[in-house]
Amino acid sequence: MTQRGLIVAPSVLCPFQPRISPHADAVQRWSLQWATRHGLLDRPGARQAFAKARFANLMARAHPDAGEPELRLATAWLISIFVLDDLLERALVRDPEPARAAVAEVVRLLRDQQPAPILATTLGRPLATALGEVWRRTEPRVGAAWRERFVGHVADYLAGTVWEAGNRAADRPPLLEEYRRMRHQSAATDMFFDLIEPMHGVELPAGLLGDPDFDTARRTAGTVIGIFNDLISWPKEAAVGDHHNIVFALQREHRLGLDEAVQAAVAEHDEQVVAFQVARDRLETRHWADQAAITGITDLVHWIRGNLDWSMESGRYAPADLPGPRQPLD
Repeated sequence: MTQRGLIVAPSVLCPFQPRISPHADAVQRWSLQWATRHGLLDRPGARQAFAKARFANLMARAHPDAGEPELRLATAWLISIFVLDDLLERALVRDPEPARAAVAEVVRLLRDQQPAPILATTLGRPLATALGEVWRRTEPRVGAAWRERFVGHVADYLAGTVWEAGNRAADRPPLLEEYRRMRHQSAATDMFFDLIEPMHGVELPAGLLGDPDFDTARRTAGTVIGIFNDLISWPKEAAVGDHHNIVFALQREHRLGLDEAVQAAVAEHDEQVVAFQVARDRLETRHWADQAAITGITDLVHWIRGNLDWSMESGRYAPADLPGPRQPLD
């Protein structure tokens, strides 16, 4: 077991050196001002929770070589997606039809920059404005092919969120293979991996994007991040009766005790780390002369290690933050 502060997590394989940008503290201060200016911290306790979460640290660990303006942009994306995720989780259960329409409008906002009024009505004007701003700041940094790829990955993430909400509304535990497949979407790792490019002012070459080993590296990196998040968050999900965690899926499918299910999840995590290393080594051998390609590969490493370190330091999963039992909806 590994303990840092109040967080206890099972020991997992992570043979990558931790790094963090020297801009982390400055971006954290900026992010508090940005979120406050957009009205994203108006709920009681929101500022305190935001400060404890230290979202800027995750971006500073995922992109330790990026400049401060780029880290500000990445952190604004992260904040916007976390707020969107929280809002959709509630809205899709309580009032699903308008929320589903708002999901479609998020994609339309990114494709056409012409959101319908339902976006602000359902999600709130502060979040709608924040999403519009981060997209306008991102667009000039990228080309048309990147934009289309990114919007597709945002749509995948939103589809995963809708799927999870439908399960919660029906109190339906997902099957293990279904969970593995959809967790990759709901974790939003693909859209955040896409942001590696504007963080460094590069666009990945077609040869790398079409390399099967790069697809494997992205997929396994996303899986590693998702599993580790589940290993950290399962007590919170257990407290509210949320079935969306690989520990619970393994427990149900294989009829395991809780400790056995945790160890099975650790084993799956470690297998994915090894698969990532194999793919990364092959990629570095083939693409060593292309700096843009090496940047795209290296920040996947930073994401894996950075997510682990941030999860242990951010305070999002501290025992004091565990909610009470889930109440039935009116």
